[in-house]
Amino acid sequence: MIIDMRCRPTIPELGNYFAEVSKKVFHSYDSIKGFKNPTMEGFFEEIGECGITTAVAPYGNSPGIKIGRHVMPARTASNDVMADLNRRHWGKFVGVAGIDAGNVYHSALQEIERCAKLGLRAVFIEPGRSPGCDLDDRRLYPIYEKCVELDLTLMPQTTGVLGGRNIDYANPRHLDQVAADFPDLRIIAGHCCYPYGREAIVVGGRHENVYLSPDDTVFRLGTEDWIKAVNMNLHDCQNKFIFASAYPARPLKGVVDAFLKLSWKPEALPKILYKNALRALKLEEDPVFKEMYAA
Repeated sequence: MIIDMRCRPTIPELGNYFAEVSKKVFHSYDSIKGFKNPTMEGFFEEIGECGITTAVAPYGNSPGIKIGRHVMPARTASNDVMADLNRRHWGKFVGVAGIDAGNVYHSALQEIERCAKLGLRAVFIEPGRSPGCDLDDRRLYPIYEKCVELDLTLMPQTTGVLGGRNIDYANPRHLDQVAADFPDLRIIAGHCCYPYGREAIVVGGRHENVYLSPDDTVFRLGTEDWIKAVNMNLHDCQNKFIFASAYPARPLKGVVDAFLKLSWKPEALPKILYKNALRALKLEEDPVFKEMYAA
């Protein structure tokens, strides 16, 4: 059983962002099966073949931006479509509200409230793109307050590669500050502050409310660091680490197979594959998930 914390369907209703990114940035468009079979049925068939039982889908709404040499297209995924998929496929699918923290596409606070009423349980933001600030910028604090008020999990983009205008955007010190200022806010660090992996592990250990989801960045640098941290439960990493594939930015089967071949301790796998995800999304007592992941 696997909950994939970063696994997005490529149906036309959610736009063509990942097709554009894969061609322009990752140069892997033709290798990704999902773009050739863009239906929810095909999506569930593909993830099922890889052992994934639940896909969590942070898509996003953010204006385009030039980051270094990369020109990133705008994200414009409909939260209404996300909520509809959430309702129709609950258990197999967890939709995430894509919020423009810079208030270009909508009022961030109003959209968070609307998405919560639609049944979405988590919020994805990319403040490095819009409004172009770090995670601990005080302009974002009303968003964090709203998430706490509505009991929503926050999933911020935290990578230094494509997250913001400079690499310090990914520095875990910003995440550390937000976690300290909002101890009741559940935070899942998407891409896990790459390339500051070791520092992110320390921040996760410092705060009860911080979860680490490095997804495909596990394989870029420091695989041994993550394995050691999880197996030794360094800084409580065994209870904070959450599996994610980053699909469709990366081919799904290759990531899952490579991840499962790593030398994780057997007792750690249920935690990092689904138990930590259930806790981070506050789904442990949801009847559908409780039945699916009973252990």
